[in-house]
Amino acid sequence: MNTDFVPAVVLAAGFSRRLGAPKALVSVNGRTLVEWAYERLLLAGCQPVIVVNASIETEVRVRLPSAHLVVNPEPDLGRTGSLQLGLQAVSEAFGHGQRQLVMVPVDRPCWDVPLLKTLLGHEGNVAPSHEGRKGHPVVLDAEGVAGVNAAQQDAPLRDVVNFLPVAVHAPWLHMNIDTAEDVDLLMSPGGHLSSCFSQSEGI
Repeated sequence: MNTDFVPAVVLAAGFSRRLGAPKALVSVNGRTLVEWAYERLLLAGCQPVIVVNASIETEVRVRLPSAHLVVNPEPDLGRTGSLQLGLQAVSEAFGHGQRQLVMVPVDRPCWDVPLLKTLLGHEGNVAPSHEGRKGHPVVLDAEGVAGVNAAQQDAPLRDVVNFLPVAVHAPWLHMNIDTAEDVDLLMSPGGHLSSCFSQSEGI
């Protein structure tokens, strides 16, 4: 087992009923949100990157042919259940004993590689915090992972793991893609487009 790598799990299994279309496939500056998340994780040194989706027959597979795709047929039970499936895939790839693991919800897209590297430089279970409010992605330590694995599928993650805040400058950290209005805000002109979705970024 190579403990130099930090595995990551992208949560993209929600049915997106309020939006009416898969959040993972919302396109910004030529890439879908799931592609942005996947590419940033690779650039930050994460491996493997597990993508949890609601179906194996999906455009996510087309967009990310090399990704390790895991299916959660019951995403309505909550993100903790999806994360547990991702952790199972990590365990199958690496075995146990990883020091850190990154979790990224696909509908919280306004973060970048330097922010994640800042989080990875801290010990414990940590989350980025802008102006006193925590956001995503988050980093779990071995104890946090064990807590998630032992939790009920429908338990809110905030009740399972206590994430310590890491102060960052990320004005758009809390942008949440849940409705058509949220997508309109994401697409509107603003610093978030150049800061978080630069067309020069990528691999």
